Amino acid sequence: MLPDVLFPHDVQRPMQKDLVQDIINAIKSKTPLIAHAPTGLGKTAAALGPALAVAIRDKLSVFFLTSRHTQHELVQATVRRIREKFNVNILATSMVGKKWMCAQPGASSMMNHDFTEYCRHLRENSQCDFFSNARKLSTSGKVVLEQLRNDSPMSAERMVSVCSGSGLCPYEMSLYVAKEAHVIITDYFYLFSPVIRESFLSKVGKELDKSIVIIDEGHNLPSRIRDLTTSYVSNLQLARAVKEAKKFSLEEPLGLLVDVQDALNALSKNLQSGSEVLVAKEQFAKAVSVNQPFGDVVSMLDFAAEVVYDSQPHSSIAAVARFLEAWHGPDEGYARILSRSDPSITLFNKCLDPSALTQQVVQLAHSTIIMSGTLSPAPMFRDLLGFPASTVLREYPSPFPASNRLVLIVPKTTTKYAARSDAQFTRIAQEVAGMVDCVPGSCAVFFPSYYLRDAVYRALEPLVQRTFFLEQPNMAKEDKQAVIERFKKYKGAVLLGAAAGSFGEGIDMPGILDAVIIVGLPLDRPDLETQQLIAYYDRKFGRGWDYGYILPALTKTFQNAGRCIRSESDRGVIVFLDERYIQPQYRRVFPADWNVLVTPDYRSHMMTFYASSSNRER
Repeated sequence: MLPDVLFPHDVQRPMQKDLVQDIINAIKSKTPLIAHAPTGLGKTAAALGPALAVAIRDKLSVFFLTSRHTQHELVQATVRRIREKFNVNILATSMVGKKWMCAQPGASSMMNHDFTEYCRHLRENSQCDFFSNARKLSTSGKVVLEQLRNDSPMSAERMVSVCSGSGLCPYEMSLYVAKEAHVIITDYFYLFSPVIRESFLSKVGKELDKSIVIIDEGHNLPSRIRDLTTSYVSNLQLARAVKEAKKFSLEEPLGLLVDVQDALNALSKNLQSGSEVLVAKEQFAKAVSVNQPFGDVVSMLDFAAEVVYDSQPHSSIAAVARFLEAWHGPDEGYARILSRSDPSITLFNKCLDPSALTQQVVQLAHSTIIMSGTLSPAPMFRDLLGFPASTVLREYPSPFPASNRLVLIVPKTTTKYAARSDAQFTRIAQEVAGMVDCVPGSCAVFFPSYYLRDAVYRALEPLVQRTFFLEQPNMAKEDKQAVIERFKKYKGAVLLGAAAGSFGEGIDMPGILDAVIIVGLPLDRPDLETQQLIAYYDRKFGRGWDYGYILPALTKTFQNAGRCIRSESDRGVIVFLDERYIQPQYRRVFPADWNVLVTPDYRSHMMTFYASSSNRER
């Protein structure tokens, strides 16, 4: 008989034990749990241990949702340990985005909407041998499927390699494994996109009310859902669609695309570059429908896209059709915004409220556990994601000794928009240089934006005799890893990045960083979307500025701070350099167990801390 918890390790740490018990209670009572659990607590083992025990006993499924590749690997390793320790047959599979699992050449480099339509067209017209072979398995195909089961849990990359080498669609083969799997490790959108969820669950034979949903790195979920549900069309995209219609001699669709172009141009006629304005749903729809009803325009463009897909794997016409289809969606929780930044004119249908999608999953699932090291304040995430009032909210202290961490607020400078100047950037550079001078090893410095990073760096570089590494925007995974590996080889290097950039969260460098310095707050003058977000959350919760502006920015800085202490042996200093951090609306959000010290005299505190660390090592 299996125990109530299939814990993969010999001992549960004290705070980890509390998390395990809270998860047991949440699953047993079918009450959602929001768990703010800092780095080092062992969230993955704490969640999978009780969830798998219940799933096996009650014939449920476990969905472990995460956007991080490294987390896929950790879940797989945890499942292997549980299976070996308890000698129980556990089947698990890892699924990433469908285009990343596609065996067709060049699929991974396609835009998401292009790939979706391309894949559908190939399948419906029997033009993909990988798909056909997987749907009707030969004897050799069945042998491959048995290998996938026996080697479970297998990484998505390994799945792609094995299946594509055998002429089989990796995605379809992973669905076969998922049908029998106790654990499915995948991205948020597989459950939170209603269209994808319905199709996916049907294919794998799972039901939400018989599923335990574990959401990792849950602080990212609100923004991910907003991005998932936001659509746009631009004049550049329309120009490509018009060119495409001409190429394939699609006369009627060409006329309709010109109507859409005219509508966009008319709306933006008096809009200055660098400006944006709200657009009413009917205002744009009426302008598009001058020659055909709006619904007929969408249908005709859909038909035209099919003609294009017969000859090429991408279609700008299809992208325009998808936008028009989404345009007639709900008004509540959305903002329709026209933006001009010459030469680009873009019309957005922006999602403001992620709860419209997340609430469905929470209501239908057997149990929902959402966890992260920065789910604080927990009530905000409960409200933003539409969790019920009965949701259990838990905030656990860090499992690492408090003496391993020194947290300082230094209120000597600011990145506040009204105070920005060359003189201010020079002062920030001087303070950062003084802090870096105190750090015996390497450190990371995070700024609100790349613009501010570069402005300060120009004044900072002559003041610091160390090797600098500058993060670049939108770094590819391979480039990001290469920078990290080079950075690790230096003793005393300085990494300069942006709060919301590639290195602001999701990287682990235990034993490498002796300090993290967070310059300013990632707040800027609110654009129209942020203004609408603030107004929406004011109407809904009376917390517009908190939920739409201040707290999401602080969550980013806390993620940055988390890069410093990644293991029990790490010791380091975390500095928040901005006078606004001492203001009540910001100061009250800091975790209580951080024991934050507010001081302009950072040097003496840092030197004392590092001297103490050196003595301990001896």
